[in-house]
Amino acid sequence: MSTVLTPPPKTKLEPKVTGGGRGPSDGLRGGGNGGGYWQPEREDTSGNYRLGIWMGIISVLMLFLALTSAYIVNQAHFFPLVVPPVLWLNTAVILTSSLTFEAARRSLRRGSETALNRWLLVTAVLGLSFLIGQLVAWQQLVASGFYMSTNRHSAYAYTFTGLHALHLAGGLLALMYVLVRTRGGWAAPRKRVSIDATAIYWHFMDGLWIYLFILLFWR
Repeated sequence: MSTVLTPPPKTKLEPKVTGGGRGPSDGLRGGGNGGGYWQPEREDTSGNYRLGIWMGIISVLMLFLALTSAYIVNQAHFFPLVVPPVLWLNTAVILTSSLTFEAARRSLRRGSETALNRWLLVTAVLGLSFLIGQLVAWQQLVASGFYMSTNRHSAYAYTFTGLHALHLAGGLLALMYVLVRTRGGWAAPRKRVSIDATAIYWHFMDGLWIYLFILLFWR
């Protein structure tokens, strides 16, 4: 009687993972520290912030371009507008606010928190001053006899400047939010991305105002 010998079943060898290498367990443990708890890597959201702000800018730009087209078509029915004196001061204020915003960004790159907060606060004050100046400008237009319904030119003037003030107020709220968060110890990457995105929008609103000022009053 013969005995048949059966070979033992083959076992699958798992790759050995060392502390400094990478293996199947890297998804559950730290790759280079010999095995800590798994932590997901922080996603870089700077591209999302910039994409969002540029999409917003494009939307605002399309709105004002559409209004500009209608404005040009109706120019034959316009009467000259008296430029409110405060608008010259307002233009200087909003241009200065772009300079102070850039000073804040330079302070951030230098790592000076005190200067950063100071320049952001100055920019916010200038932005608020511009909005107050717009209210004064509308009062001066009314005092000169130009109402919303006086003629098409004055109607467009109130519409353009009102929409610009509304969008700038949105930028001012964003700036105030960033200012509060930076004073509260915001993480450096998030702080940099948020300030850069807000600065892009702020500079766009400044440039848009110069365009509107020339379009409406420099004729």
